[in-house]
Amino acid sequence: MDASAARAARAARDARAARDARAVCCLVILAALPHWAAAQDAPRRMSLSDFEHAAERRNPGIRAAAHVVEAAEARLDEATISPFFQFTARAVTGLAPNARGVPGFTQDSQVPTDQPWGPFVSGSIQGAIPLYTFGKISAARDAARSGVTIAQLGGKRVRSQLRFDVRRAYFALQLALDTLQMISEGRGKLERAVQRVQDSIDAAEPEVDEFDLYRLHAALSEVQARAAEAASVATSARAALRLLSGIEEGFAISDCPTEVIAFEPGQALGYQEQAEAHRPELGMLAAARDARRADVQAQRGRYFPDLVLALQASRTTTPGRTDQSDPFIPDPANISLLGAALVAEWELDLWGNASRVRGAESRLAQTEAQTGQVRDGVALEIAAAHASLLESRERVRAWETGHQQTRRWFIAAAQGYEVGAREPKDLIDALKAYFSARFSHLQAMHDHNVAVAKLELSVGAPVAPAAAWNQTCDVPEDSEP
Repeated sequence: MDASAARAARAARDARAARDARAVCCLVILAALPHWAAAQDAPRRMSLSDFEHAAERRNPGIRAAAHVVEAAEARLDEATISPFFQFTARAVTGLAPNARGVPGFTQDSQVPTDQPWGPFVSGSIQGAIPLYTFGKISAARDAARSGVTIAQLGGKRVRSQLRFDVRRAYFALQLALDTLQMISEGRGKLERAVQRVQDSIDAAEPEVDEFDLYRLHAALSEVQARAAEAASVATSARAALRLLSGIEEGFAISDCPTEVIAFEPGQALGYQEQAEAHRPELGMLAAARDARRADVQAQRGRYFPDLVLALQASRTTTPGRTDQSDPFIPDPANISLLGAALVAEWELDLWGNASRVRGAESRLAQTEAQTGQVRDGVALEIAAAHASLLESRERVRAWETGHQQTRRWFIAAAQGYEVGAREPKDLIDALKAYFSARFSHLQAMHDHNVAVAKLELSVGAPVAPAAAWNQTCDVPEDSEP
């Protein structure tokens, strides 16, 4: 009896424990539901690399460049294999007058319309295998290989430009959002100051200067105008990112304050040397020069013959012509041919070919001159991007100091104004100086990052570490005033 009671008590405890566990699970789920719903509604955080990968998957220009490469590779296959398959096949069928008798004698009328007609069938295949063409075939293959190289480098150029456009839009959105955050921090203090001065004027306090109210309104109007400009930039940057990446649903960039790309620039001459090896446009021009040289070789080769192995096989059958008795006398209506021969074939348009050679040489010289022109343009582009980068770095250092000092000034003026130790004019002067220095600091960091992206575009190869482009962080709310 005692054992049964113990078992019943244990069963009751187990049931209560199961009910308590279910209740706890339900409470946990109910507590997590609001957070889960908020997470579902929150915009997706995307880093710069996320936008770049999405843009590369979506961009029509990259897909078009891939098709250009496929077409160039098809031309290379044609230039490699097709010259050895220059054969033609022919099949003919029709009606022809029949013939009876032996060679030298026939009882049929010599008038074709008086003879019975019957069907005939003829088939033939003929062509030539080139043995030696004095460089014509090899020149065609070289030109086709250059075409593949040009197509591949064209795809690289499209990808590099796309990456620069995404980075520029991303940094513009980052600057606009930081500017809006900065404005939201100061606008509230200005609005409270305006209301405080207005209340003092309404209370007819003698120490209040009405001009302070005008100054505050003017400063607040300027802040609101800056906010409208920043909002417009943010809208345009979001639209650019949406168009480039193809992401239509809501998104947000990584919650990081604007910072300069961790990068120590080298000498401009070193970047110019890198561009010689990596800039797509210079590589495309080098491939174009190779193609032009191949064209010159092909045109010069036309002065010489093509040595080919000619092959032919044919069979003609006319069923109605069956009475010919001598197999050694040819009958064109019933004949089989099979033969091969070594053939040398010239094009005797020597005057025209001389003009073609001169034209090919001129096109080669044109491409070489264009290469020098583009090389000079790339050098100037790199020099400008490098100078812009160095200038923006100096501005970042200068405005970082100004930002820190004017922030201290603004905090002191705001605290003094709150306790009545400072005039509104002091608050306005400090606020203007602080926000001007802080915005200039943000603008300098934005310009620095865009200059690094521009330098990479000009060089055609990475100049900053890949990890430096992707800042992902979750920062606490800004503690600045």
